[in-house]
Amino acid sequence: MRLDPDFVDAPPRRDPSAPPEDFPSATPQERLDTVRRMRGADTGQFGPVPAPGVDRREIEVPTRAGSIRARVYHPQTGVDGPGFVVWVHGGGFVLGDLDTSEHTAAELARTAGLPVVSLHYRRAPEHPYPAAIEDAQDAVRWLTGPDGAAVGVSGPFAVAGDSAGASVSLALCQLATRGECPRPAFALAAYPDVDHVDVRAAAGNQIGLLFERSYLPDDAVRTDPLVSPVLAAPEVLADLPPTLLLIAELDAFREGEEAFAERARAAGAPLSVLTANGMPHGFLDQTWRSPVARRLAVAAFAAVGHGVREAR
Repeated sequence: MRLDPDFVDAPPRRDPSAPPEDFPSATPQERLDTVRRMRGADTGQFGPVPAPGVDRREIEVPTRAGSIRARVYHPQTGVDGPGFVVWVHGGGFVLGDLDTSEHTAAELARTAGLPVVSLHYRRAPEHPYPAAIEDAQDAVRWLTGPDGAAVGVSGPFAVAGDSAGASVSLALCQLATRGECPRPAFALAAYPDVDHVDVRAAAGNQIGLLFERSYLPDDAVRTDPLVSPVLAAPEVLADLPPTLLLIAELDAFREGEEAFAERARAAGAPLSVLTANGMPHGFLDQTWRSPVARRLAVAAFAAVGHGVREAR
C-alpha cells in the first residue's frame, strides 16, 4: 500500500498545523494547548472561507447544555425537493470547527444537491464523552422539528461525518434504533474509529493517546457501543439505516472498520463499503485542492443525496 501520488502532489509541503509526532515533557493540558495553537496558526490547510457554490447561514441550535453553533449550506443550484444532511466534523473530538470543515460540508451540499447543516459540537477535554453525541442528538431533534423549517431544512435527512464525526454519526444511528433520536434515511461514516476498547499507549502514539484520554477519561465507557460501534449487538446493527462506510486504505483505523463492516453485514445491516485506495485518514479535508480526494468525495456524497431522495 502506498499513498496515491496525486494526493502527495496536492499538499506541496507538510501541513504546518499538523501536531508534532513527539512532545517535550509536559502535562497533558500543555500538550493539548500546543496542538491547538499549531492548528490555529494554520490558515491554508483546510481551504479559504467561504467556499464557493453555496449560500451560508450561521445559526444557534439549542441543546440540553445550552446551545451550539451551526452553519447551514444551501447549494446555489441542483436542489429538487425536501431533504437535508447533518454534517459532523472530525478532529479527534478535540480539534476541528466549522471553518476546518467548510469545504467538505460545501462539497457535500453541492454534490448531494441538499442543504447541509454543519455542527460545532462541544469538544474534549473540556467536554468529554458523551457531550459530542448529546449535542448532535439534540441538534437532530431540533432540526427535524418545527424549527428546522425556519432555517430552511425539512423532510428526510442523512447524518454524515468524518473521523470523530463519523463515530458520532454511527452513535446517532444506534440511538435511532432505540427510539432516542429521529431516524436518518441514510448515513455516511468516513474513516471512523469504531473500536476504543484498547488504549493506544502501546503503539507509542502520543497524539492518539492524548485525544483518547481527553475524550474518554473514564475507561469504563470504552465498551459502550456508542463509543465502540464494533461492539453493537447484532439486532442493533441489523436495524441501522442504509449506511456507507468510507474506508481510507492507509488509515490506522482500517482494521477496526473492516471488522465492523463484517459484523454489520453478518447481522443483515444495509451497509455498503467504499475503500479509498491510496488515501490516508482525513483525506476529505483536502477535497478543495486534491482532485483525487475530490473524486472519492463526490462518489460518497452522491450516495448521500441518492439515499435521501429514495426516502422522499
